[in-house]
Amino acid sequence: MHAKDKYYWAQLRAALTAGQWSSLAPGKAQKGSPLSWFHILRKFNKHCKGFQDVAEVASQTQALSLLLGDDTQDVDQLGLEVDDELVLGDECLLPLERIEEARGGYEILKSLDSKNFDSLQLILAFYAYALGQFSECLSYLSKVPKLLEAQSHIPPSFTTRSDNSALQVPGSIAETSSSWTGSFLSADFSGSTADIKDGRAWAIIESIRSTCLQGMCYEKLSQPKKATQAYSSALPLLSSIESEMPRTLTATHSSFASFDNYRELWRWVERLMFRTISLLSRFCCLDENDGLIWTMFTHYHACSAHWPATFRTGHRSTVAVLHLRALIIQHQTSSTTVTPNSSFQSAKPPQWLSTARSVIHEYRIILRTCTTFPKAGERNIKVEDFVDLCVAVWETSGAMSDHVHWVLDMLWWATRLTFNSYRIYRHMTRLLSISGDAELAKRTLRLYVQVVSKAREAGVDNDFDTDRHWVETLINGARMLCRLSISRQDAIDDAKEAGDMIEKAKTRLNEDDREMVARVALAEGICYTTLAIIEQDPYTRQTRLGCALAAYFKSVATYPTPAAHHQLAIALSLPGSSQNVDEAIVSARAAVEDDADEIRHWHLLGLLLSANGEWEKAAGVLEVGADLDESKQEVESLARLDAEHTADDIVVKAPMADGIQAKDFELDHRHAQVNGHSKLPAAHLPPSDADGPTSEYKRLLDSDATTIPPSATLLRPLPGHPLPSPRDAFDYALQLRMTQMALAEHIEGPEGAEGRWVDVFSWIAERKGPSASGSMTETQPRSSIDTGTGARTTQTSSVLHQPSQDPLNEKGSNANQHGPLGLSLGQQDLPSSELPPITVTPATPADPHRQFPFSMDEKDSLKGRRSSSADGTGRKVQQMLRARVHKGQEKISTISKKLGHGVVRNGNLKRTRSAPDFYAVLQNHNYQASSIHSRRRLRSLIRHNAAAAPIESPPAPPAPLPPVPEETPTLHATKDDKLISDLWAMSAATFRRLGKIEQAKGAIQEAEVKDSENPAVWIQLGLYYMALDRNREALDAFQKALFISPDDIAASVHLCRIHLSTKCSTDTVDSDKADLVAGILGHVTRGPGWDVPEAWYYLAKAYGLQGRKDKERESLATALALSDRRSIRDIGRAVGWCL
Repeated sequence: MHAKDKYYWAQLRAALTAGQWSSLAPGKAQKGSPLSWFHILRKFNKHCKGFQDVAEVASQTQALSLLLGDDTQDVDQLGLEVDDELVLGDECLLPLERIEEARGGYEILKSLDSKNFDSLQLILAFYAYALGQFSECLSYLSKVPKLLEAQSHIPPSFTTRSDNSALQVPGSIAETSSSWTGSFLSADFSGSTADIKDGRAWAIIESIRSTCLQGMCYEKLSQPKKATQAYSSALPLLSSIESEMPRTLTATHSSFASFDNYRELWRWVERLMFRTISLLSRFCCLDENDGLIWTMFTHYHACSAHWPATFRTGHRSTVAVLHLRALIIQHQTSSTTVTPNSSFQSAKPPQWLSTARSVIHEYRIILRTCTTFPKAGERNIKVEDFVDLCVAVWETSGAMSDHVHWVLDMLWWATRLTFNSYRIYRHMTRLLSISGDAELAKRTLRLYVQVVSKAREAGVDNDFDTDRHWVETLINGARMLCRLSISRQDAIDDAKEAGDMIEKAKTRLNEDDREMVARVALAEGICYTTLAIIEQDPYTRQTRLGCALAAYFKSVATYPTPAAHHQLAIALSLPGSSQNVDEAIVSARAAVEDDADEIRHWHLLGLLLSANGEWEKAAGVLEVGADLDESKQEVESLARLDAEHTADDIVVKAPMADGIQAKDFELDHRHAQVNGHSKLPAAHLPPSDADGPTSEYKRLLDSDATTIPPSATLLRPLPGHPLPSPRDAFDYALQLRMTQMALAEHIEGPEGAEGRWVDVFSWIAERKGPSASGSMTETQPRSSIDTGTGARTTQTSSVLHQPSQDPLNEKGSNANQHGPLGLSLGQQDLPSSELPPITVTPATPADPHRQFPFSMDEKDSLKGRRSSSADGTGRKVQQMLRARVHKGQEKISTISKKLGHGVVRNGNLKRTRSAPDFYAVLQNHNYQASSIHSRRRLRSLIRHNAAAAPIESPPAPPAPLPPVPEETPTLHATKDDKLISDLWAMSAATFRRLGKIEQAKGAIQEAEVKDSENPAVWIQLGLYYMALDRNREALDAFQKALFISPDDIAASVHLCRIHLSTKCSTDTVDSDKADLVAGILGHVTRGPGWDVPEAWYYLAKAYGLQGRKDKERESLATALALSDRRSIRDIGRAVGWCL
C-alpha cells in the first residue's frame, strides 16, 4: 500500500473509533489541514481503490449516530435514554420524525452486495434496532458466524504491552483474521503501528456493539435469560480491553486525551455493562450465574478508571449505588433490627470494605461533577442519598468506632453541596459522638434540632425528618449528654439539656410504637439518674432516683431490652428507700440472659452478688465474664488466621455456667471478595451466610423495579447505645479483672491475692504488648464513661472504692470485713531510717497546658436476643454458676519475677521486673527517686529519649532537673494508662497489707509513671507514709490528691483520719480539728460521698467529739446501713452509671 492509502485508512478508522460524529474536523490531511467527514470519505475513496463499500458503511454509521444523538446535549447519549432508569426504554431508538430519513440509509446499505463483509451485516443490525425492528436485528446478527465468540473475530496481539502502545496488531497479512476480510480490519493493510490505525480497535467496537444490541433485542422481546447470556458473552472482550488498554489513560485524571481517541469504544463498553448490571439486579440473585453480577461490577469499576468524571454520570451513579447496595446486602445480617455484635469487632476492617470505599471515592468525584449547591427551596437528593449509603456501608462493616473517620470525611464533604440537611446533621451527631468529639457532636445535635423544628414550623412538605428519626436522634443525643455530664466536672448543664431533648422527643412520639416508648422511658430514667449523681443535692437526690426507677420499670414493662434490665439493676442497687439488691440481681440476670455477649452485664451481676454476700457465686460470674473476653479474643485471632488461609467457618463456644450455654460464637467469614481492580472475572462469593439468609435469596431489586429505592432503606435502626471499640472492650475487661482482684483479696486475703497480680499483668501484656503495663503509651486519649480524675461523681481514678484497701474496722490486716477506704493498716516495726526517703513536692498550681481532652462515647453491643423462658432466667443463671466449665487458656510467658522483687533497703530503688528498666533508658543506674512528684519529668525524659545527668540523693529534696521540652497533648495519659495506673495502685495496697512496704512503694512509682495526675497514686503514697507513722508526709500526699481532685472522697476521709488520730489512747483530739473534720465530711456526705459508709463513720466520730450525740447516732446508723449491702467495688466506677 502507498503512504496515502495507509494514511487515509488510519484517518477513517481514527474518526470512527473516536466517535466524533458531529465534529466539523474529525481528521486531518497529510499536510495538517482539518478534514470534515465528507472530505475524509472523499479522500478515502480517491486513494483507497476498491473499498467503496467500506466508505459507504462508514458514512451510514456516522449518519445514524447523528440521527440518534441529535436531540441530546450529551455527546455520549444515543436516543431518548434516561440515566437513572433501569428498564430499557427508548435508548438507541429513533424518534418518529427521523425514521423516514433513516430508512433511506437503511435501504442503501441493503442494496450493497458484498460477500464476507461482516461489517455490513453489523451496521444493518444497528439500523434495524434503531428503527424498532428487533427480530430483523437478530436476523442480521445471526448471519455473522460465531458472533457470541466475539474474541475470535479479533486478531490477537502478538506484541507485549508497553507504556506508549497498546492493542497492538500483527505486522503481516498472514497474521490477520480471515473472517473479517473486507471489513475495516483490512487484509491489505500491513499495520505495524497502533491499534486504531490497523483497525483492531474498531473491530472490538463492532463486536461489543453487536453483542450489546443482541442483548437489548432480547430485553425488548421480554427474554431476560437470553439477554443475560448475550451480554455475558462479551466478558472475554472486556478482560482483553482492561488488560491491553494503555496505562497512560489511568496515569492522571487531569488529562483524558486518550479517552477521546477511544470514545466510541467506551460508549458501547459502558452501555453493555450497564445493561447487564441493571438486568441482573432485577432478575437474578447476587450469586446466581456464578456470581456474574459481581464480575460485571468488577469490570465496570476497573474500566471507569479510564473515564473522565463527566462521562455518563447518570449511568455511573446508578452502577455505583447498585454496587454498594450489593455489598451491603451480601454482608448484612438477616435481621436489620439486630445491631452488630461488638464481640466480633476487630481492629482490622473486613476485606470488602476496601472495595466499597474505592467505589465511594469514585462516586464522590462523579457527584462533584454532576451536582451543584441547591437553590432556594431545593435539595441535593443525590448527595443526601450518598450520605445514607456511606453510613450503611459503615454499619454493615461492623459500625466500628475506629473506622468512623472516613465516613465523617464524606459527611463534611457533603455539607459543601447541601444546605442545612437534617439528614447529614443526624448522621453527624451520631458519628461525631462515636468518634470521641463530644463537643462537636453537641453542637451538631443542637443544629439538627433547630433545623428540623424550624422546617416543621414552616410546614414545608418532605423538608423535615420523620417522627421516628426525630425521636431516635434526640434520645440518643440525650444519653450522649448524660454520659458526657457524668465524666466531667461542672457539666450539670449538659444533664439538664438532656432532659430538654427528651421532652422534645416526646412531642412527636408515637404511643403505639412500644419500642420507641420504652427507649424514651429508658433515656428518661438515665437522665434522672445522672441528675441525682451530679447535682449532689441531698434534698432532691431521692426524688430523682425514685423517678428514674419508675422510668426503668416502665421501659422494662413496655418493651424489655438488656439495656433496660441493666439500668434497672443499677437503680435498684443504690442506697435509699427503694434499694432492693435481690430484685437488682434478678434484673441483672435478665440482662445476661438476653445479651450474654456483653461483658458489662456479667460484671454488674458479679458486683450485685457480692453486695448480697454471695461471694462464691460472684467469683463464678466474674470468671465467666473473663472467659467471655478470652473467647472473643480467641475468635478474633482465629478469624485473622481464617482470613489468611481461607479456611471454613469457625465456631467458638463460650463457657458454660450451670449447664446453660451462654453464647455460641459464630463467624461467617467471607473469603472471596470483589477486588475492584482485578482483571479477570473471578469474583465469586461464598454460597452461604451464617448470619443471614442463604445467598440465593439475596436479590438487589424487585423484578418490576424501574428505579433504585432510597439508600435510607439500608440503614439499621439506631442502637440504644454506641458499640464499644476494641480499646473500650479492653477497658471493660480490665475493670472486670480489677473487681476479680478485689474479690480475691476479700475471700483469700492479701496473701492469696498477691500471686494473682502476675496473671493480671501478663494478661495486659498479651492484649497490649509487654510495654503497656510498665511504660507510658503514646496513643491518643479515648472516650469512656469513667474517664477523668476527680471525685467519684466524676468517675475519678481514686482507690476509695477499691476493696483491696484496708478494712472498715481497725483490727488490722486480718479482719474479715473489708471496706474500700483502707482504714486499718498492718503495723510493721520498720524504722524509718531503713527506708528509701520519699518527699512530696507541695501542691502547686498545675501546668495550665496539661489538660486531658475527654470525650464521652461509650460503645456497646446489643444483640437483641430473648430468652425462651422469662420466668426461668434466674434459675438458668444459677445453673450456669454451679456447672460452668473452666476453659484452660494458654497464656504468653508470665512475668519472671514478682512485682516487688529487687526492691532493697538502704540502697537505690530498683525497678520491678514487671516494668521496663527506666535506669537503662536514662543511662543512670545511681538515680534515686527521692520525689515521686519528679516522676513527671522522668516520664518526659523517657519519651524524648533524652539522657539525664546522674543525680545524687541528698537528705534534702534534690535540685530540679534541667528543663525539658514542654509536653505536647499527645503525651498525656490515655484512658488505658489511667486504668493501668489504678491497677498499680491496687497492687500497692495489697503489698502494704502484706507488710511488703518496699514493694508497695515500687508499685506506687509505677502507678505514677503511668498517670502522675491520678489521685489514687497520691492516696496510696499517703497510706504508705501512714504505715510508717509519718503523718506529716501523709498529709502532704493527701493534700496533693485533693489539689488534683478537690472532691475526692478517699483523700478527704484519709485526711480526716489523720486529724482524728492520737498518739495514745489517753490523748484527746483538738476541738478545732474535730470541727474541721465535721466540716469536711459534712460536705462530702451531702455531696459525692453520700453512700460511702466510711465517710459517715468518721463524721460520727467528729460529731461525738463535738458533743452532738444525736448527729453521732444518726451518722453511725447511716454508716451501718450503707455497709450492709455494698458491693465489692463501686458500681459506677467499675461498670459505669449508664451504657
